[in-house]
Amino acid sequence: MSFFVNVQGMTTSGLLAMHRSIRERLAEEDNNISSEKIFGVREFPDWKQQADEMEEELDRRGVSYD
Repeated sequence: MSFFVNVQGMTTSGLLAMHRSIRERLAEEDNNISSEKIFGVREFPDWKQQADEMEEELDRRGVSYD
């Protein structure tokens, strides 16, 4: 279980929105040519852990995502 968000208690649309947001922040940082990373998506393992938990829950619900 996550320390940040009760993934199992979230609605499917909420999970999809949060998962999409994490992917968008990752793309934003990857496309940022400066060395400053605002969100630290790759620097902090919490982001990956949270996204993994969301994907597991979406899989359990039989919901597809990108």
